[in-house]
Amino acid sequence: MEFDVLVLGGGHAGAEAAALAARRGARVLLLTQQLDTIGQMSCNPSIGGIAKGTVVREVDALGGVMGRAADRAMIQFRMLNARKGAAVASPRAQCDRVRYRHAVRALLEELPAAHPITFAEGTAARLIRKGDRILGVECVDGSRFLARATVLTTGTFLRGAIHRGHDPAIPAGRLGEPGADEFSESLLDLGLSVERFKTGTPPRIDGSTINTAVMTRQNSDPAPYWFSFHSQCAQLNHRSCWLTWAEEPVKSLISKHLHESALYGGAIAGRGPRYCPSIEDKVVKFPEAARHQVFLEPEGLDTSEMYVGGLSTSLPAAVQEEMLRLVPGMEQVVMTKAGYAIEYDYLPPTQLDLTLAVRGVEGLFTAGQINGTTGYEEAAGQGALAGMNAAAFALDAAPVTLRRDEAYIGVLVDDLVTRGVDEPYRLFTSRAEFRLLMRQDNALRRLAQTALECGLWSDTERAAVEQRLAREEEILALAHATAISPEAAAPVLEAAGTPGIPEPMRINELVKRPGVELAPLLAAAGVGADPADVEWANIELRYGGYLVKEREVAARLVRHEETLLPADLSYTEMMNLSWEAREKLSRLRPTTVGQASRVPGVSPADVQVLSFELYRRGIKAAGRS
Repeated sequence: MEFDVLVLGGGHAGAEAAALAARRGARVLLLTQQLDTIGQMSCNPSIGGIAKGTVVREVDALGGVMGRAADRAMIQFRMLNARKGAAVASPRAQCDRVRYRHAVRALLEELPAAHPITFAEGTAARLIRKGDRILGVECVDGSRFLARATVLTTGTFLRGAIHRGHDPAIPAGRLGEPGADEFSESLLDLGLSVERFKTGTPPRIDGSTINTAVMTRQNSDPAPYWFSFHSQCAQLNHRSCWLTWAEEPVKSLISKHLHESALYGGAIAGRGPRYCPSIEDKVVKFPEAARHQVFLEPEGLDTSEMYVGGLSTSLPAAVQEEMLRLVPGMEQVVMTKAGYAIEYDYLPPTQLDLTLAVRGVEGLFTAGQINGTTGYEEAAGQGALAGMNAAAFALDAAPVTLRRDEAYIGVLVDDLVTRGVDEPYRLFTSRAEFRLLMRQDNALRRLAQTALECGLWSDTERAAVEQRLAREEEILALAHATAISPEAAAPVLEAAGTPGIPEPMRINELVKRPGVELAPLLAAAGVGADPADVEWANIELRYGGYLVKEREVAARLVRHEETLLPADLSYTEMMNLSWEAREKLSRLRPTTVGQASRVPGVSPADVQVLSFELYRRGIKAAGRS
């Protein structure tokens, strides 16, 4: 049987690629080495975080599974950066590792789609190709799976090698799972560039052997939270996380054994993530730091095992155990699994276009760590976009791209394909020019048009979304129309530490005061509203002036984003462009003037020259799919 879309890999990128391709109407096969590891959390059992939490909500808005799975498996929740403002507030959940994996598989099987997803086990050995067209994959056992479009989400499995101390490297995708050593050759045969990165994971410990009395407890936020806009499941019992520190004794031990580290002993050549460094990196690169944070995070409700965040390492197991026992509160700790570093192949993402299709190779898309990123959420965002576009390719539908002012997924993908990576890429709010427009609370509103145009929601989901957005608009209108009396407003204003009012005042004006929130004002005025429906209107009112300015800037930049660059445009003939701009634009082939402006080495003067050359050729803004 030939499928519309073949998704290779069952990690976070693969799960979302399969989900979104199926929702768009494609017949999907998800092929992975072990079906019971679909949705596996190979590192920290958490979902969300700075910028990442917004990506989870964007994936959910489009119909993906990550947010719903996190809600089903959540055992702790915190809204990070809540005090710093709506632009950077980021939801993060600690999850039960086993329950999360089960939830992902169940959600894929329950998906409201025209065709159910088909699942199969197998280790891919090579791509099946006809000229520059990919027809599917062949597995090591000789079985073949054919599809009109193929999405590669291979994570760390391409020639993966696990390192710990000076022990011989273990060929593996994740510890305990085999790698895919042959498949990289297929990519090289296509003329693609393949390079290597590394990442790491910390040891795990028996949580019953720690002394929490000397640690700082981190509890869940008191208010319940759901990542998913589409459903609110019953929540599990919550567990605390704990904070302690790696201090001078740990630093001294690592310095003493640094030569035994796989990273510093010469066994690893690939570059690692700057923003999630190993403890060896921290000690070497930040010698002035007196101590480093260590987070102890529960792996689930039915286990005492804990994840030791902040101590990623490739030191020998015996040294790791000694290191753990030098951390305050862990003097008697039992290590259940040693940490390790893993090296793997990736495709430099400048070989892709903004749909995550491989340029020059028909029917091939990639998503996740194969594109040089790190993190579950970055993988999921790419998987969602690649799945939608693989389905579009297979079904002859319009492709989807997301602008930098539309979604963090758009920022992520544009950064990858335009700027490339020289280290594993991690998303941050600081990477987005329009982060006040792209908040976690309004992801559904921002992506509703894309979801509707692509048919990503069921009838029930669409009706629920329309009702929710209508309620939010109604609350905003009520805030503008409702005046509150001085007597009714007094308790709310006093609690916020702001002066009372001498006469009735409209709520939309009063809520602009520092510390004054919309929900209690509405309640005091006798207007009932669900807190989840109030959040959007509250932010729109409090940040109204800033939002207007940011939307004006975004609108001006859209003109460049909508000016398409012909695929056959000859930059080498544009002699007024700098030599570097001609070389890079010819190689990267940006699709719009906006994307061209973000290519490293292309100056504002080059953009002006390019715009003039397009005008001279009669090329104007033509709109985008």
